[in-house]
Amino acid sequence: MAHLALYRTYRPQNFDSVVGQKHIIQTIKNQIKNHRLAHAYMLSGPRGTGKTSIARIVAKAVNCENSQDGNPCNACISCQAVNNGNHPDVLELDGASNNGVDDIREIRERVKYSPSLSPYKVYIIDEVHMLSTGAFNALLKTLEEPPQHVIFIMATTEIHKVLETILSRVQRFDLKQIALPDMRDFLKKILTELEIEFEAEVPELVAKLAAGGLRDALSMIDQAIAYKTETIKIADIHDLNGSVAKEALEEIVECIATSDFAGIMESTRLLLTEGKLPERIVDGLLEISRNILKAQKIGDQPLTGIAKQINSEQVFHLIKQLNHLSYELKIAANAELILEVGLIELGFKEQQPLINSTSATTNQTSEMASLMTQMQELRAELASLRKHKLKPRPLPAVAEPENPVDGALTSQEAPALSKTVAPEIPVFVQGELVNHADVDLPSSDAAGTLLIEDILTKATKSDKLALQNKITVANPFAELEIKEVVMLLKDAQIVAASASGCILVYEYETTAQKLLMATNQQQALQILAEMMGKPYGFLALPTEFWTQTRASYVEQTKLGNVPILPQYPQQPKVKPPAASPTSTAKEPFYQEIVDLFGDLVEVAD
Repeated sequence: MAHLALYRTYRPQNFDSVVGQKHIIQTIKNQIKNHRLAHAYMLSGPRGTGKTSIARIVAKAVNCENSQDGNPCNACISCQAVNNGNHPDVLELDGASNNGVDDIREIRERVKYSPSLSPYKVYIIDEVHMLSTGAFNALLKTLEEPPQHVIFIMATTEIHKVLETILSRVQRFDLKQIALPDMRDFLKKILTELEIEFEAEVPELVAKLAAGGLRDALSMIDQAIAYKTETIKIADIHDLNGSVAKEALEEIVECIATSDFAGIMESTRLLLTEGKLPERIVDGLLEISRNILKAQKIGDQPLTGIAKQINSEQVFHLIKQLNHLSYELKIAANAELILEVGLIELGFKEQQPLINSTSATTNQTSEMASLMTQMQELRAELASLRKHKLKPRPLPAVAEPENPVDGALTSQEAPALSKTVAPEIPVFVQGELVNHADVDLPSSDAAGTLLIEDILTKATKSDKLALQNKITVANPFAELEIKEVVMLLKDAQIVAASASGCILVYEYETTAQKLLMATNQQQALQILAEMMGKPYGFLALPTEFWTQTRASYVEQTKLGNVPILPQYPQQPKVKPPAASPTSTAKEPFYQEIVDLFGDLVEVAD
């Protein structure tokens, strides 16, 4: 007799033997016990989760002569006929091969006749989403009002392809992927019953690789039994499935962490030589990285090996880059090359090893603390300069080295370079980096000293809502002189607002530039001050600049750093050229065009 596959041998024969899907099983059992059966059911879900098995159990239970607690007895003539596949009143159709209008018309003709052996005639249509639109439409009326003795049970893995008119006429049950613990326990039970020896981790590994599909898991076990007649080992499952062993993956992660490029190449090449797919290698590395992160942050397992050494922040970086590499592999022409280059890049990007070292960590921490202190002092001094318009203190002169580096210019060859002049501290005026000596700071603090990171750090939802409400109710026609500026404020997207200022984002840079023109900017500051009852500044940014800046702010904040962001110049980029004899008459018209279109204007004589 031919061998019967495990997924067929262990197909559930009653509701209690179905693995998982408890919410569906309990509902249908209650309907059968209480005689509240629906005339049509739709079972949807991933492959190998029990759709067809449940449909057959329902067909047996509704016609069983000795049903107990909603379960079929599997002993009566009706149950045995269904198990053998020759019950005259249970018709099982494949939607893929019976998807035409004529096939459905034949069903419509058959439903008129009473069942020959049992109380109900049951139609099971598998892969129902394969029916054509015409076939679905032919089924509509019969499905909505079938005879009392007919029950339709449909199954599909692609519920989105089924017409809404069909779904509205059935009771729909969505089957879930089978939980890993349930599947693991079921596989242990089967291996024990078959008296097959196996390593303790085999059932869990197979359950993970099956990804919620019990049929896939049973097929994998069936294959492993044929592969090894003695003990089934973890290595056997990896060989059959193409997955990568945990030890090999941890070795690659350690090589990446220590920037061991030769180790990365050697380990990766060995796995590829064994026939491992690049996608499987990256998936395995992602899982290892996730497990390391869980061990470090959640503590669901002890810290051992690489998990005890690697820096947690770098694990986040590793996961992010591996996810990007996984996407690149899907579209790569040479996946093996992309994998090797991508893994080397992961190690190369880290200029210092990711492995934690006590001495290195201490030195880095003290150096970081010193840099942070200096940065805070500079920020405080710059803020004072902006506020009081004081002249900045000069930086200390840099002494010339006694022994110049080979190839460098000496003081005789380059006297201008040997005598270092202390430059003035640069400051931000309206977001543009300039020298203090070259600019006359504005009198309004709100207008001249705002930084994007300062607003974002101090921004609150209440300040943003308050400003939005005030700008929304503003009447642009109250004073015609400021109508244009009010309209510009209304067109802006307020992305953040603090007690001292806000960030206004415009879809087009020309619109932001228009608000930043001297007259418009001064009027906007006056309008905002009147709205908020105090001096209130703003930064006008184009969408593209804001998107990049926001991403930089989020990334720096996640790393625990004090954000330092690029600033968008808060002065118009385009200024009218000096008047010439030929252009004097055109000056008012030219200025109006520039005000309207900004840097898009190009004048030709």
